[in-house]
Amino acid sequence: MEKIVITYSDKYLNYNFGPNHPFKPYREAKLMELLRQHGLVGTYVDVQEPAPATDEELLLVHTKEYVDYVKRASIDGFGYLDYGDTPAFKDAHEAAAVRVGGTLLAARLVYEGRYLHGFNPGGGFHHARPSEAAGFCIYNDIAIAVRWLRNRGVRRVAIVDVDVHHADGTQEVFNSEDVLLISTHGYDGRFYPGTGWIDEDGVGAGKGLKVNIPLPPGTGDDVYFMVIDEVIKPVLERYRPEFLVLQFGVDAHAGDELGVLNLTTHSYMKVLDLVHKVAHEYASGRLVMTGGGGYDVWNTVKTWFLAVIQLVNPGDLSRYSFLMDPEPTQTPLRHYEEALYVIDALKGRLGL
Repeated sequence: MEKIVITYSDKYLNYNFGPNHPFKPYREAKLMELLRQHGLVGTYVDVQEPAPATDEELLLVHTKEYVDYVKRASIDGFGYLDYGDTPAFKDAHEAAAVRVGGTLLAARLVYEGRYLHGFNPGGGFHHARPSEAAGFCIYNDIAIAVRWLRNRGVRRVAIVDVDVHHADGTQEVFNSEDVLLISTHGYDGRFYPGTGWIDEDGVGAGKGLKVNIPLPPGTGDDVYFMVIDEVIKPVLERYRPEFLVLQFGVDAHAGDELGVLNLTTHSYMKVLDLVHKVAHEYASGRLVMTGGGGYDVWNTVKTWFLAVIQLVNPGDLSRYSFLMDPEPTQTPLRHYEEALYVIDALKGRLGL
């Protein structure tokens, strides 16, 4: 059994774009409810409440001009923080800062050796760039936590991002740095954000360490299993990370209203199992997981719940088999060959 720390605050509920927006801030509260119902809090799970990230911490990644802009927009809460899908709302800065604080706290507790694993379900805002919001993301908590770790001498940090959308903001932050970023995402040239083709592989010190795995719409578990075994696993083993960060957005799930992929809990548990094993093999177990996308609330909550079980006591997963999706999905033939082309082309490019 391995204990995990979950960073959570009821203030996460304040990250609220309104009742008609697809981002539902109560997902994390539902997860905590479920964990308590099953007696996991206090046994397998410790919960710690984060403080908001300070301006100094936000400035590890974001520009002062941008942070000041968000603060001004937070006073009245009108308009948008980007080009139209991230509305401003009253006290948006404070609501975003506490979620960043959750990822920083998880990273600090794992870095200090107080826990092997940390999970901030209220994090994962991978679209935010240094000077702009995007895709419901105000501040990029993942990039801030990784920069915090690197400033403390942790050099080989690997980020694995399984959200259905490309980790474009995180990629921009570390594009020229020797941070490994693996992003699996839906891609057809139009799907948001429209980036993340295999040729986006970094520059300078980051060259070859930005591994984009663009998957055609309808990609199922059969192809994703191949991606895990034939691309993600050898890339992680070659990099030999000292610390791992897993962005665990559940919008690649077949039931997600904003997604285009057809994955199930089987893919999510398989990729988590790999990352967990790599963490123990190369990084002394040091793994921080964040939430991310996930717009079907129940699918998101149950997948995060299963992830906690997988990390702390995988032998208990059979007790919760009723939460697993029944069968792995198959990729339609018209997309299967396209997906194989992507995998083969990427393996050739990476020398796998």
